[in-house]
Amino acid sequence: MNDNISNANRILIIDLLYLGDLIFVTPFIRNLREKFPTAQIDMVVNSNFFDIMEENSYLDQVYAYNKNWSIKKSWKFARRLSQNNYELGLNLHGNWRTALLLKVINPAYTIGFGGKGRGIWLNQELLPAKNMHMVDVYLNFLAEIGFESIDNQGVELEINQEASKNMLNFLQEHDIKDKDRVVGLNTGGSWPTKQWTKEGFAQLGDRLEEELQAKVIFFGGPGDVERVNEIVAMMKTKPIIATGKTTLKELAALAARCNLFISGDTGPVHVAAAVGIPTIALFGPSDEQKYRPYGEKHKVIENGIDCRPCGHHHCPLEHHKCLEEISADDVLRAVMSKQ
Repeated sequence: MNDNISNANRILIIDLLYLGDLIFVTPFIRNLREKFPTAQIDMVVNSNFFDIMEENSYLDQVYAYNKNWSIKKSWKFARRLSQNNYELGLNLHGNWRTALLLKVINPAYTIGFGGKGRGIWLNQELLPAKNMHMVDVYLNFLAEIGFESIDNQGVELEINQEASKNMLNFLQEHDIKDKDRVVGLNTGGSWPTKQWTKEGFAQLGDRLEEELQAKVIFFGGPGDVERVNEIVAMMKTKPIIATGKTTLKELAALAARCNLFISGDTGPVHVAAAVGIPTIALFGPSDEQKYRPYGEKHKVIENGIDCRPCGHHHCPLEHHKCLEEISADDVLRAVMSKQ
């Protein structure tokens, strides 16, 4: 490890990726803090997910960057951070936006993911390791810059006490007892192709309650409300709907009460994994080798169709069989295997 890294007392991490990606970064942050126990370690994150990272006790300061800001406002934000005189800047995102922001923030020594010319302003450019989970890609970053001892204890997320109290009240209002088996269902997805069928979720929700006597809670943000309402209208049973009713901090607190969490490949399933809850993740276009919930408690369902993982936001073959051909029976079998 060179002296520019080992002697750093003010460190900045920048990563403007999405919720699941930020969960994948938590082991990186933990290992960085273990190596630099007294350093100032700050992080710039996507403002949409600031609430989740704000709870991370390994970070001293978390700064929210809004990707809709104008160039002028972005410049002012970066110039303000430059006054912190960071000695080490770590770019885990590696796109042009984060490259430009880090250049203006101007840490004394910078390391990050580059490629396609984006490492032009870095002192040390790295390329993401291939054919491994993103958690391991980020940990490999540390190995490449000279970390000799790296723990691989998995992702983690601290639960806000006020959010926990709010969700306890929510559960009591819906007559959830400590003895109840609670299953969380998350129906959304950042891409249309990541969403399992509405009919599948409706059938699964009914069968979880009728056959396993589970209490079913639907999760999701405001953008998922209409979809969940359509699913619930197809159901015979009456699930609990938390969709659009929780903050990110409350989502984590409510997920922590579940016995099992079922979702497509989207942020909330990684939040559930980070608070220690077993998950079942339905994978369509995205690559489970890189993006599956991290750890041994989790199961991935994918149907083995030749065209996946394609990485497309809309099915280029216009059939979406990768998820449409996964049945409620398939998911229920995975649930039973976790009994």
